Amino acid sequence: MIRALLAGIFTAISTAILGNFVVASRQSIISDMLSHTALAGVGLGIFLHLSPTLFAFIVTFLTSFLLWYLTRSHKSAPEAISMMLLSGGLALALLFSHAAKDNPISLETYLFGSILTITQNELYFFIIVNLFIIGFITFFWRQLLTLVFDKDFFKTKNPHAAILEISFMLLIASIVGIGMKIIGGLLIGAMLVIPVLTAQTFSRNFFQNVVWSIIINIFGVILGIFSSFYFDIPTSSGIVLSLIFFFLCSRLWKRK
Repeated sequence: MIRALLAGIFTAISTAILGNFVVASRQSIISDMLSHTALAGVGLGIFLHLSPTLFAFIVTFLTSFLLWYLTRSHKSAPEAISMMLLSGGLALALLFSHAAKDNPISLETYLFGSILTITQNELYFFIIVNLFIIGFITFFWRQLLTLVFDKDFFKTKNPHAAILEISFMLLIASIVGIGMKIIGGLLIGAMLVIPVLTAQTFSRNFFQNVVWSIIINIFGVILGIFSSFYFDIPTSSGIVLSLIFFFLCSRLWKRK
């Protein structure tokens, strides 16, 4: 429980911060696309009897570069490319998983997460990655704001804009790689998007929205983990349903 809470809280902070930039740049579907392609890496790891988490990171990084390359000329719609990669990633995951019938590791663990089974080494790794993401966003805060709100202006003023674009994609890929074990590849997008939408009810500017989304995400993770422990429900379901509950409460409060 302690390892699950620590991993969940650190991931809640980084996903809330990064989620605000993802939503502002209208790239929410990219998180789902990367999570589905990461499942292909998980399936390959299961098939080869190697670390599924490591292969998930490798595949998401490679997919991030591929998506940036395919969409940089504006000739292909990012949404269409994302849907193609999403479907292909899930199809490969099912193929590799079916071929690895003798492996005791189940693809379902990475589809829906298994935060209560996190090991000590995995916890250290997750904390380091989350701290790196938080530090990177903090250091490049102004540049990322300009990139997500006015990409064309940023490109005209910054000759190295492509590097920051790729780095932003790699940050999303890193969060997806972590989220495979915590909440699952099919649900990680919830921690990136739902707290941001909920926070918009209370916020007056972008920074306030980041702070509120962090608070909401942390409470959602804690409530989901304790619900799983005391009521014997899937942890990922508890986290996502808690976040949706907060969202509905915020909308009702705003309407009233």
